[in-house]
Amino acid sequence: MLRSPVMIRSMHGWVFNIQRFSLHDGPGIRTTVFLKGCPLRCAWCHNPEGLESGPQIRLTLNLCTRCGRCAAVCEHGGHEVTAETHRLRLADCVRCGRCAEACLIGALEMVGKRMSAEDVLAVVRRDVPFYEQSGGGMTLSGGEPLVQFAFSRALLRAAKAEGMHTAIETSALAPWPRLTALAPLLDLWLVDLKHTDPTRHRALTGAPNRRILSNIRRMTDAGWPLILRVPWVPQRNAEPGLLDGLLAFLRSLPNPPPVEFMPYHRLGLGKWAALGGESTMPGDIPAADRAEIEPWAERLRGAGIDVKLD
Repeated sequence: MLRSPVMIRSMHGWVFNIQRFSLHDGPGIRTTVFLKGCPLRCAWCHNPEGLESGPQIRLTLNLCTRCGRCAAVCEHGGHEVTAETHRLRLADCVRCGRCAEACLIGALEMVGKRMSAEDVLAVVRRDVPFYEQSGGGMTLSGGEPLVQFAFSRALLRAAKAEGMHTAIETSALAPWPRLTALAPLLDLWLVDLKHTDPTRHRALTGAPNRRILSNIRRMTDAGWPLILRVPWVPQRNAEPGLLDGLLAFLRSLPNPPPVEFMPYHRLGLGKWAALGGESTMPGDIPAADRAEIEPWAERLRGAGIDVKLD
């Protein structure tokens, strides 16, 4: 197997997780590299640690003994520690990481690490035998990988040079030239579509969807390998307008891609508090019921669309 070019050693980016043995981010067994930074602010985001581009402090409260070492070394007042609780003061935090270094039990940690492309590939390469047996490979996710375009391109170029299957999970909210630059390096695009209605999309994500829909159309026209991933979130986008709009959009495409519904889960709720913020999803909203999604899938299948549930 060819080794990646020496030049990728000088290319650096912000990574908040490298998940090995992933089974939901493309075919086979995969290594998913989660990059920081995202232009969207989806109401149901389950990876809030991927929203900001730089490092963040994460507090695992049930590990904290409230010893006060973090507050003692913090010169900016970023921690409020009492005998009863420990709170992060994000407005005062400069994210220097001294508090995490002072924490002896790992209740505090820095989320987000600046890594070279070569450092990332060194982790990814450990799973090459599993890729070869299962048809898997490397997937870039986030956050939004296209926010770190140069870093993503370096990772994909190196992976392809070593014969790996490559995929990316993206909202496609990026200039078209960026997508075309990555296209030769990708075996699969996993494009998340939150809503087809522009008003609802902006309300749910904080951003317009005109460029997203245009890019999806151009990608399918070009015959790129693409799966359209649609989050199904109760009391948010799981509404008749989404299904009607999705069906109309797919019918307007000469070559509609397969659709994968992704049921909302509640695993991300605790992450917001750990980062010192408040969840954008109320705690009383239930996880998605697959039985409720199946009629949506059947309607699309009736229109000739290949559909699966995550």
